[in-house]
Amino acid sequence: MPGTVVVESLYHREQFDDWLGGGELRVGSTTCRWSAYNSGYGFGWEIEPVAEEHGWSDLSEEEADRAIAAIERVLGTHRYAYSV
Repeated sequence: MPGTVVVESLYHREQFDDWLGGGELRVGSTTCRWSAYNSGYGFGWEIEPVAEEHGWSDLSEEEADRAIAAIERVLGTHRYAYSV
């Protein structure tokens, strides 16, 4: 599943000491939107697919699981674009 994870926004909310993020995953001609939340309390990133007409539904369950893992790796490194 070669593709690119793009982080369009990554925001630390000091008031709540947490992180919010969002972006897209591009796999071939498929684009999947996602949003993420990290409380900073050791639970890691909670990544949610953003439902659209196309995108996540075009990926197999295995591809979607690998995509979520790739997004989590990218967010952990604070990079804004990453080839997967």
